[in-house]
Amino acid sequence: MTAPGDSILRCRGVGRGFTTPAGIRDAVVECSFGASAGEIIGIVGPNGAGKTTLLRLVAGDLPLSTGEATVDGLPVGTREARRLVGYAPDPPVIPMELTGVEWLSYLAGQRASRPAERVAFVRRGIELGGLEEFAGRPVAEYSRGMAQRLGLAAAAMLARRVLLLDEALSGVDPLVARRLRGVVLDVAATGRTVLVASHDLATIERLATRVLVLWRGRVLADVSMAGLLRERMAELSLNGGAIARVKWLLERFRGAFRTGDGVAIPLAGGLTVESVLAACRNERIPVAASRVRYRALEDLLVDAVSNGEPPT
Repeated sequence: MTAPGDSILRCRGVGRGFTTPAGIRDAVVECSFGASAGEIIGIVGPNGAGKTTLLRLVAGDLPLSTGEATVDGLPVGTREARRLVGYAPDPPVIPMELTGVEWLSYLAGQRASRPAERVAFVRRGIELGGLEEFAGRPVAEYSRGMAQRLGLAAAAMLARRVLLLDEALSGVDPLVARRLRGVVLDVAATGRTVLVASHDLATIERLATRVLVLWRGRVLADVSMAGLLRERMAELSLNGGAIARVKWLLERFRGAFRTGDGVAIPLAGGLTVESVLAACRNERIPVAASRVRYRALEDLLVDAVSNGEPPT
């Protein structure tokens, strides 16, 4: 058993390519990271960045083209490693003709040989998803939120060491979303590792202890959420006639980017909002309003993808 702080999941130079009419397309390229007990790692990036492919590689659904990856020291894709992982894909893959209990029972039968153990698995799945009210109904009658709850509960039920979620928290109402976040936090609190791939950056900000930014299959950034949220941004709103001066601000301040009516500027390397405003006065750029806020995950994602090259 892995001790707290040790890496449950290790990826070293992981890559995966697919054959297309135009040749080999690399979906994941030289991806390396470790994930420790109790960590919740958010995986973000534009469409086609490689998020789903990476999760499928860890789940053992796809073979690696290059590199190596292990779960608790066991090579991913082996029967032993797959038994340690729970995976909730998007959309949930659940036979419509089964009831929720029947689906959980089928999955429990893949992991447990003794009847009492299978019953315990199913009971745990129902508890995790709060499925008591509808577990006996056919999945064909489920709403999207109900199906999401069943899919996540099934994955969490099976996740002995690693839980993989692919957009499993997206597209549901706020009450369901809160319950599902609670399930993820409970899983991590028991010492398991969670990887969450999502376009819902607000959810990632609430859950993740660390974030990986993927683009074109490569890891562009690997940062702790605590560190990210300590960074600050200066947001300037410009008077209508000054919008044309945005280009000067973007060139003058590294990492600056456009907002609706002005710019946002990272306050790094000793830069302060006072010095930014002084530069605007010197250039006679009228600032209608300014504020300082903490850097958001969206800022990290946009900045990493704009630069487009992984760190060396």
